Amino acid sequence: MIKNIASRKAFALASALGLAASLLTVTTASAANKTWNCVPSKSKPVTVRLIEYFAGPARTPMLNAFARQYEAANPGVKIEIISPSQADSPAKITQLLQAKAVDIVEPAGAILGQAMSAKQLANIYRYMSKTKSWKGLTPYSQFQAQSFGKKSAYVIPNGYYTKAAFVRVEPFKNAGYKNPAKAIKTWEDLLTAKKIQTDNSYVYAMRGARASFTQAIFAIRAYNAPDLNSGGYFNPSTGTSMFNNSKSKDALDLLMKIWDEVSPPASVAWGYPEMVQGFVDGVANYLIQDNEVIQIVDEQFSPFADGKWVMAQMPKGPGGYSAQDVSGTGWSVTKASKCKNVAAGFIDFISTDPQASSFARAYGVGPFTLGAAKDPFFKTGAWAIYNKIGKDPKEIKLDGTDVNQACYGQFFTDADADMQAMYAGTLSTADALKKWAEYWDSSACINTSKK
Repeated sequence: MIKNIASRKAFALASALGLAASLLTVTTASAANKTWNCVPSKSKPVTVRLIEYFAGPARTPMLNAFARQYEAANPGVKIEIISPSQADSPAKITQLLQAKAVDIVEPAGAILGQAMSAKQLANIYRYMSKTKSWKGLTPYSQFQAQSFGKKSAYVIPNGYYTKAAFVRVEPFKNAGYKNPAKAIKTWEDLLTAKKIQTDNSYVYAMRGARASFTQAIFAIRAYNAPDLNSGGYFNPSTGTSMFNNSKSKDALDLLMKIWDEVSPPASVAWGYPEMVQGFVDGVANYLIQDNEVIQIVDEQFSPFADGKWVMAQMPKGPGGYSAQDVSGTGWSVTKASKCKNVAAGFIDFISTDPQASSFARAYGVGPFTLGAAKDPFFKTGAWAIYNKIGKDPKEIKLDGTDVNQACYGQFFTDADADMQAMYAGTLSTADALKKWAEYWDSSACINTSKK
């Protein structure tokens, strides 16, 4: 398992301290809605409960520091931060949403689709669109915030995640590769890189458990580019999912060879922590992961500046395209909140620079504010590769996945089980793709997912 990251840039937290905030009380079109016109005071205190999805030693102390700052500037307000482990957070968030016992949630993954289907989240656009933080969001962040409609804001982004490849230099150089960053240009190159392997060191950090379906979607997207719809699984020219074609079969067949020939046998049980640790320990030498992994590799393997590892673009498919998605999470106010203006006020506070910039830099997520995006920190070193994503004309940049859709939650669970069956040899790639296509090409999923 990945060791806890005990330290982050000290100035990031320090810069967040000593800041003042003011609670905005906004009257909506419905003055009778007391949940939007809550007025806390010392005699009538209000507690706002926030639950994290991605709690950890880099961000939780910072969130608590922000909470104390906000409380000091707004007498009568108490901000309670709930920080379950990442393994427990999906169930805990679901439980609190169902019990109507939380004000702010971080609806990552399938939780967002489930919460939207159950109508558990509030549209805070009318409030947030008037705030300093909204004006400070990057265009992409505003786009993400309004993913459910032009004048909607169900999730205010708190960082973005996009994939790139982490490459250990020494094994590739020892095998004769002059430029390890360019050793793997296509998915097929992962197989030809077998020559770097030793008895205890393999090419690819496969994710065999917990969200293993992401491995399949990486390859399938690349093989289906440029016919992909922005953010969805559907080919707009055919009206059917991308699982229903020969390109996807070729991609999935190749992935099974990659698993069999150049991935550690133990990776069949690897989730996120194990695959990252496998790279850090040298058990695997090529890792596809999000930007927050930079700090983990920096601290647990070697600083990027020392040159022991490099970053590279995602592998390309046979058409010469690399497919990329940009995803993220954020903060949502629940419909059940009895003080929505107070909850939205705290989101405004933590989403405004310098708090927002400090949060992104300390936690290692992509910058979601204009201020953070200008920070040289995000334009240099290992981060530089992420700023090139989307600028290569032979790359398709996707705006997200179908996790926002009601159909995705059950599919994700079923597809993970199918991946395990394929690794074990009890399910063929053809049968898996048939199942996935039948699921997504159903009328219910087409109606909610086709753009």
